Parts: sequence; C-alpha cells; structure tokens
Amino acid sequence: MQKTLSQSLFQTLFIGIVIASLLIVGAVWRSASTLVVQNIDHDVSLAEKVFDKVVADRQAVILSVSKVLSRSFDFRRAVGTENIPSIEAAFRSYAERLNTDIIALVSLDHKVVASHSPLFEVGQSLESSVALVVNQKESGLFVVNDYLVQLSLIRVEIPTLRYYMLIGVEFDDALLQELKQLVDAEIIISKTESNEILTSTLSTSEAQRVLALKRDPSWVDVTFNDELTYFTRRVNIGATDRLPVNITLAVDTTSAFNAFSRIQITILVFCLAAMVIALAFSLVLAKNVTKPVSNLVKAVNRVASGSYGSTLDEPSKLREITELANAVDSMQANIKNRELDIRYQAEHDVLTGLFNRNYVENYFESEIKEKRALQVVAITVIGFRTINDLYGYSNGDNTLKALAQRLQRWPGISARLAGGEVLYISHESLNDEQLETLKHILEQPVESNLIAIPLKVAMAVLECPQDAFTSEELFRKMNIVTDEAIHSDRWCVRYRAELEDKYNRRLAITTELKRALASQQNELSMVYQPKIDLVTMKVCSMEALIRWNSSALGFVPPDEFITIAEQAGLIEQVTSWVMKQTISDLAYFREKGYDFTVAMNLSTQDIQNKVLLSNLVSLLTEKGLSPDALELEITESDLVADASLAIENLNELTARGFHFAIDDFGTGYSSLAYLKNLPVKTIKIDKSFILSLASDENDQQIVHTVLSLAAVFNLKVVAEGVEDLASLTILKDWGCDVAQGYYISRPLKLADLEEWLQNTPFGE
Repeated sequence: MQKTLSQSLFQTLFIGIVIASLLIVGAVWRSASTLVVQNIDHDVSLAEKVFDKVVADRQAVILSVSKVLSRSFDFRRAVGTENIPSIEAAFRSYAERLNTDIIALVSLDHKVVASHSPLFEVGQSLESSVALVVNQKESGLFVVNDYLVQLSLIRVEIPTLRYYMLIGVEFDDALLQELKQLVDAEIIISKTESNEILTSTLSTSEAQRVLALKRDPSWVDVTFNDELTYFTRRVNIGATDRLPVNITLAVDTTSAFNAFSRIQITILVFCLAAMVIALAFSLVLAKNVTKPVSNLVKAVNRVASGSYGSTLDEPSKLREITELANAVDSMQANIKNRELDIRYQAEHDVLTGLFNRNYVENYFESEIKEKRALQVVAITVIGFRTINDLYGYSNGDNTLKALAQRLQRWPGISARLAGGEVLYISHESLNDEQLETLKHILEQPVESNLIAIPLKVAMAVLECPQDAFTSEELFRKMNIVTDEAIHSDRWCVRYRAELEDKYNRRLAITTELKRALASQQNELSMVYQPKIDLVTMKVCSMEALIRWNSSALGFVPPDEFITIAEQAGLIEQVTSWVMKQTISDLAYFREKGYDFTVAMNLSTQDIQNKVLLSNLVSLLTEKGLSPDALELEITESDLVADASLAIENLNELTARGFHFAIDDFGTGYSSLAYLKNLPVKTIKIDKSFILSLASDENDQQIVHTVLSLAAVFNLKVVAEGVEDLASLTILKDWGCDVAQGYYISRPLKLADLEEWLQNTPFGE
C-alpha cells in the first residue's frame, strides 16, 4: 500500500529539532559569554579602584611623615642656620624610613638648596615646585627626566615660611611590581602625546602592543588569535586632575576565557550528541522517501543533459512520486520539441528564414579553424528604409522574403544581419561575371500587393582567410567595404587594404570635426571670394567659404569634410557655425560702409531644417540685417534630388525675403525646363566650363547656350572659375552678369579682404 508523500516527509521534523537545539545552544552560549565579559569588566574596575586607593594611601603616609620631619627641632635648626650637612643627614634618615630617595629643600624662588635625589641638583629651578604652589596643592604627579614621580610639597616655617621641602616617590619597577601584586593587573606608564613607554610591568614591546589595541578582546580573539588577551583601562589618579602621563591598567583575560571555552566545548558536545541521535532517527524514517526521490533526481538530471527517456526504471511506492515521474515524462517531451524550436530561432532570422548573425559567427569560426576557404559577399539593399517609408513595412518585409528566396537558390549559406543587409557565404568563389548575374537576379522587381517594388543592391566581397581570419575581423572589414560600395555608388567592391585607411580617415575626420565644433578654438575659419559686376566692374558680392585646419589632421579640404559631415549628421552644426561667423563678418563690413552682399552655401538638409532657418532669421535680426543681404546658394544636384520638396521649401524662404542661386549649374542630370518652377533669381555656371573658356570651343558653346537660356528665363548668371582676362572679356561681351575666380581674387581671410578692397581696382 502506498503512503502519501506528506506522511513520509513528516519525519523531517528532525530539522526542527536541530534548529531548536542550535537556538538553545546559542542562547546559553551568548549568556555565558556576556557573563564572562561582565566579570572581567568588574575585575578591571576593581583593580582601578585598588590602584587609586593604594596610591592615595601612600601619598597620605608621605605627607604625614613629611610634616613630622618639617616640625623636628633639629631639622628646623639646621634649616634655619642653613647647615647643609645636617639637612642632608636628616634627609638620609627620613629617606630610609619613607623608602624613597627623592627629598629636596627648595627656596621660595623654587631653586634647590639641598637634595637627596639624583633627579634634583642644587641650584636647579623646579617647575614642579612652582606648579604645586601656584595651584595651591600639597602633592601631584610629575614627569622628571622621563620618570613618573609623585611629589609632596611641605611648607618649612621658621617661624615664618622660609623654604619648601619636596618629598616624592618614583614609580620605578619595584614600586610597579608592588602595585601589580596589590591590584592584580599589569601597569603601563606612557607619555600622553606619543604613547612612548616610560615604565611598565610588561616588556616594552608587549606594553606597546597592548596600548595599540583599539578594542577589548573577545572570546574568538583569545581562543583563536592568541593576541588580544588584555582588557585595558586608563587610570586618573586624583579623579579630576589631568595627569602628565597615561597610566594604563591591563588585566589578562586568558584564564577567564579559557574557562568559558571549556563550557563551550561541553555544551557543543552535548548538542552534537543530541543532533546525531535525531539525525539517525530521521534517516531511518526518511529512507522510504529519499530513495525514490534520488532516483527521480537522477532521471531529471539526465533530461537536463539532453538525454531523453524513461524517468524511473521501476515504479515507486509513493503515489506523489509516481505522479511526479509521469509529469517529468510529459515535460521532457515538451522540452525536446521546444528545444528544437529555440535552436532554430537562435540560428535563424524569423522574417526570412535565413541564418542569423550568431550562426554565421560560429559557422565562420569553425570553417576557418578547419582551414577551409570562404568567399563572403555582403549584400545591402540600397535605400531599404525608403522602401519601408514609401511602400509600407508589410511590403518591405515581402521584399526581404523574396530576396531571401532568390539567394537560397544559390549553393552556399545565406544569412540576414539587420534591415536590408544579408550575407552569402560560399566555398566556391564567384567571379565578377557570376556576381553580376547574382546582382541581376536579386534586383528583379518584387511583386507585392499588386505593387512592383524596384530593388538596387550593393555588394562587398571578402576572400577568407586572406582578408579576415576571425568573425570580428570579418564584420569590421565587411562594414568598411559596404560603406565604400554605398558611398562610391559602385555595385560591387572587393576588399583592399587602402579601403580600411580611407574608412579610418573618414572616422578620424568625423571625430575631429565633432571636437572642433564642440570646443572653442580657431581650427575652423571663414574666407571670402569676391564677385564683380561685369557692367560696373566693381565688387558686388562675396562667397563665404569655410576652411578647416585641424590640429590633428592638418588642412582638410571642404569638399571632403562637408560630405562626411552630411553623412555623419553634423551638417547642421557646421551650417550653424558658418551662419554665425558669416553674419557677424557681414555686419562688420556694413559698419565699415560696404554694401556688397554675401553668398552662403546650403545643403538639402539645411533647406529642410526649419529650426535652422529660423535661427538664421534671428541672427540677421540680431545684427540689424535684412534677408536680402544674404544670397543662399544650393547645388543643382540637391534641387534635382527632390524638386517638389525643394520648390516648397524655397517658396517659403523666398516669402521671408531670401534670394537663392543655383550653384554648380550644368553638372546635374536634368534640363533647364524645371527652372521655370523654382523661385531662384541666379544661376552659377560651374567652373569646369569656365576654366578653359578662352580656348575650348565646346565650353564656349555650352556657356553661350546657358547665357541665352538664362536671358529667356530672366535669370542672373554668375560665372565661377575665371582665371584669365580673355575669359573675363568673353563673359562680359556675351552678357554674363557677375564673374568670380582667381583672376579677380582668391578666397581671402577677413583681414586680407579688407586690404584687398582698399587696393583693388574692383573696389566699390
């Protein structure tokens, strides 16, 4: 017949017995320990009182005998006649009776007249005598020549006060040993400030160790450490007087704590005996429970290690154990299935079914360890975020699924890292023709919800282990090559060492530019290139250009760091800095009486940043300038990228009074037709058409055509890159409005520009 688990577990009351026993033992143990400590404290307090009493009684005896000596007729006559031999004889006689060598006769000016002590010399001035007289005391403790001495002051009146007699007792080793026997404690006398030992019943090293103790010893200290064995108390003889030394009583607690240890051992033995008996009884009663539970634990451990099978080899007599075994059997079946699901999810991307980064890392490391060559192709969907924004996340997910299906048809393994980034790994390296075929397949439009979604991919190729030997190195270099493929607008880029240098250069520029923008320094500066009106041949405007001379990187060309600033999200900070500096300089020129305008370059991100443009208006207002003092230049490629959005933003800014010019005109991808919809008043012919204008007929034809069309659209034309008089003459003859270039002036700093304006024939 089966018993219930609760009936079998009832025998585990042994735990309660053990806990109760431990609590009782602990209580008795604590009480005994407290009693021992209290007894020791009582002994120390009693020793302190006895010591104080013994010293006080000795002082009383000295005073009593000293007064007898001072009243002796022979002594008074010897003192009155200043018979030094008789005085010294009297001192020797009484010194033997008082058992002391410290007796001296002192004049009223506290100089020693006669002495029976090596501590006092005849003619010596005594501070101790002065202190007793000043404080009106008969006795006191003093340190004389590093000896503690108890001195009593006796007035010698013949018949009036003529002398003082000092009688004292030195606290030497003999006296301390006598006091030690009386108080049953070690005595230590030390200096107040330095704790230097003057005298002690202990050895000097032992006394110093006792004084260094910061607390009283406990039973553990005495029993196991054998170091902290003394209870110490400071003694203040006279109760209220401040002593010139520290007098410490130290009571050895070893015997008291040893007795306590014997009590502890006895209690512990009885306690252990009781627990052993209870344990044996409980083991017998719990046998029927522990054996099946142990078998069940072993079975569960087998399941935990991944070995699935029967839980119990033979049925248990306990109903609860049997039910638990059945539950474990059911649980291990579920765990097995769930383990398969978890392993799949741990190694695969949920959306596409491709492997994930974790699997790729382990796979790559194992293949490289086995010295197998791999080709890793990182495939990035260009503008994947735009696909999500334009077509919706559902269609974006369908695009990734279609891409995964196409990739899985190729031999090798495929994995999705994040977003629109996937990997293709193969033991057989694909050549350029095969890679182009793969690209063509992947870029086929994806049909999703009756929408044809176009795809464009970029590939980064690494040959391993030549290019990467670890997974960490693989992903780092893969990011570098992918970054190059995206920014260079090339569909396929293979890893080269110089790409890493280029990537590190971009990171260094980003880091140093952040620092330069955040700190107050002079690395960033503005230069201005003059423009002249070809009708008046006078300065009409300046183009503001930023320069960066980095302390770490040297001179960084604007074309390089401006592009990186746009990619790194720093262009707003750069533009803000340019705005503040340019408007400040423009206000300076207005104060000097110059009326020319200043042209400032803006990017597409700047045009879309309404907060930045509001700050621009605020800066102009703060300096007392109007928007027409500035001309904002936007590159043609920025306008063509999103013409409708550009038109909307430019119209809003034009309403505020700003004027716009199209920079680098002629280098974009569109015709001049869209100009009729843009609120611009000026176009700048790119310098690539102007540099060889005097000699290149093709450039002449292009420039002449642009000037003719600009006249049709009623646009003002600025020609940049004028470097010779012939080009300047041609532009003037053909009706160009404004010229800019090194023939007129190179870009100048503010101070140099002022000097140029004063000396140039193009000045206002």
